[in-house]
Amino acid sequence: MPLDDDPQALQRALRQSVDAAISTFLAAQRERMRELAPASAALVDMIELILGGGGKRLRPMLCYLAYRASGGPEGPEILTAAGSLELLHTFAILHDDVMDQALLRRGLPALHRRLADERRGAGHPNDADTYGVSVAVLAGDLALVLSDAMMASSGFDKATVARALVPLEEMRVQAVAGQYLDILQAGDPSTGPEEAARIARLKTAGYSVVGPVAVGTALADPPPAVAEALARYARAVGEAFFLRDEVLGLFAEAEETGKDAESDLRRGKPTTLVADAVARSPAAGRQVIERLWGNPEATIADLGAVREIVEASGALGAATRAIGALVDEAVESLGEAALLEARPGQLLAGLAERLR
Repeated sequence: MPLDDDPQALQRALRQSVDAAISTFLAAQRERMRELAPASAALVDMIELILGGGGKRLRPMLCYLAYRASGGPEGPEILTAAGSLELLHTFAILHDDVMDQALLRRGLPALHRRLADERRGAGHPNDADTYGVSVAVLAGDLALVLSDAMMASSGFDKATVARALVPLEEMRVQAVAGQYLDILQAGDPSTGPEEAARIARLKTAGYSVVGPVAVGTALADPPPAVAEALARYARAVGEAFFLRDEVLGLFAEAEETGKDAESDLRRGKPTTLVADAVARSPAAGRQVIERLWGNPEATIADLGAVREIVEASGALGAATRAIGALVDEAVESLGEAALLEARPGQLLAGLAERLR
């Protein structure tokens, strides 16, 4: 796939290439499931439903660009390997929506809720919710298994795949640890900024940025100086990514994120943004946040009140400034290794800049 001068054109082209690789792979897996039990092929259809609902393909893109920046050649192998990370993300989406009791995903009803509605419509109201959750979890399980299978069948030799499995395993273990802490501490207003940052690094930064970059780097096996520069880039972009994600989670509307705007508020999701606002706010502001954060009955008006307090506290401004500094650090890391002289490094820098 040529590296277009337009980052957005690259994103579109990469998405098409990755999606084509995934579609080919899933077609074979659908037949495999159909041979096992015809009805079970519906689970593959559910995975494709989530994939077709949108998404930026961030993880495949970072994996692909890190591989190319590391000197890896163009070819179907890297597109297939990168595509496996989108199946991993599909697994995470499906399980995350169940755990968060999400209403929406990418602007549409979350899969477990859609399945529950279909079950009710088919005349089975008594077990509809349980059915929806159970089948969505199974579809997520299958996406995880198929992610491994797609990586294994990417066309890279066994030694190369084995090298990539080290960061791939690490990013998945970190994501599970972070998700557990996220659930454990949900609704606890005493979660401080440092602990909230640890959760975000584990479940967001590592899984969304650091891990995909490390997988792409491992597949190419570049000189140590290049590998370290890409790792520094990934750590900085990962931090900026989770900070921007937190800002969007609190301040963006559902039309922009594809998720219900007040879901994080109602669940009491531990974030560095809210933890910092609690630490900065006077007693009255802290009391409002502590009363509303994690309240399952919180309203859009309550969300507006929390937004005002977070902005007035200076936490929003601090997060925005931190994002800018982290983007600068990421770009500098690429420059120090002369990676900005070629298109893959330039495109990695462009992805970082979009977080400002």
